[in-house]
Amino acid sequence: MKKLIGFNIKRNKKLLVSDIIKFYEVRGYTLIDANAQGMIFHRGALSGNLFSLNPIKWKTIVEIEIVKKERMNYNIYANYHFSTFLFFISQEENDFFNKETAAFSKAIEKFEVNVDQLENLAEKTSKSNLKYIISSFSIGVLASILIIFSINLLLENQLPIVLASVITGGVILLSYYLLVKLKGYR
Repeated sequence: MKKLIGFNIKRNKKLLVSDIIKFYEVRGYTLIDANAQGMIFHRGALSGNLFSLNPIKWKTIVEIEIVKKERMNYNIYANYHFSTFLFFISQEENDFFNKETAAFSKAIEKFEVNVDQLENLAEKTSKSNLKYIISSFSIGVLASILIIFSINLLLENQLPIVLASVITGGVILLSYYLLVKLKGYR
């Protein structure tokens, strides 16, 4: 998922760059590239997507571009690349990503940052993701048992285990997708 924010700020460029680096380092990012036009920060890992429900541990890349308009007047653009599980983005994850991007502009423009609020929101998102997984697993397993049982009644032979496993996995993913989409519309 990509998010782009932009804003204008009037400040000395050295102080501006220093503030940007401090903000991202406090948030757990690592500066991986810097040049006269901007910076690139990285946080998390792809394995975090697979083994953690906390979006702070997921792979995230932020590309910062600093465009000079005139003396001590800069446009700042932050292009966020949040890695998510396929195309399944819950409302809680979307809220977290929006707060994460808004925190940057708020911190740089107004010197306000509430790290605890973002950490609490990440924890809430993590708990929500666990609920989605447990619910979709339960619904998916029950639905797949019914589907496999129905197919076995229609067939003379039993359904191969590999095919039954594929059906179960597909139904669990479908259940997860439907739960995420239905919850997002409330």
